[in-house]
Amino acid sequence: MITSPIELEPVLRAVLALLVSERKENSGQPTPRTETVLARAGLSDADIAAVTGGDPTGVRAMIDADQPTSVIDRARAHMTRNAASPLTASTRSR
Repeated sequence: MITSPIELEPVLRAVLALLVSERKENSGQPTPRTETVLARAGLSDADIAAVTGGDPTGVRAMIDADQPTSVIDRARAHMTRNAASPLTASTRSR
């Protein structure tokens, strides 16, 4: 498999984003995963996988898992779970 080199501008943005993330982490602020920082800096899933040694599908899963869940999304998930297993008279009393 032949891979193309990562272009200079995205690499520089990624390095700067990682430095800012590291500074925030050292100051006690919560920081996202490295994969998320690199994605926000403009690197593609394939580029991030090449840098971190992972595969693009796994990188995308990590980035998606690192996204904060909104109140609406949590409520939607709760409603979906409840719709899948509706309460019956016997389960309501538990």
